[in-house]
Amino acid sequence: MRGFTKDLAGQALQKLAEEGGEYSTSFAPMTDEMRDMKMEPLLESLFEGKAPGGNPLREGHRVVIMAVSSQQRAVTIMRAVKSVSPDPHDIVFAMVTQTALGWTLQHYIDHVSEEHEYMKTHNPAEDPDMKKI
Repeated sequence: MRGFTKDLAGQALQKLAEEGGEYSTSFAPMTDEMRDMKMEPLLESLFEGKAPGGNPLREGHRVVIMAVSSQQRAVTIMRAVKSVSPDPHDIVFAMVTQTALGWTLQHYIDHVSEEHEYMKTHNPAEDPDMKKI
């Protein structure tokens, strides 16, 4: 997570716990030590509980990058985070894709932030590429 306080992350985790299920969820702040790391080794280290240190990234959009196996779980996380956040419509959410695993964290943040800005000003129904989906 980038741009969230530890308290907001805790509140979101509490909301997720109330949802129940057999999921293990954790939030880790995005730091300057992570910025140039490739996503795949970064996620591996986070899953192993070995979060790189450093100072939290604070500039730019508030970003939540989700390494989840189902879209349903992603939606549950998005709802929990939005429910405890001021300005919930200005949060960038992204599920990690196979392509993104080879990108650095900074590249991925820039990419999803750019997509977020585009979607705020463009109607997907008017985009010929989106109509194919």
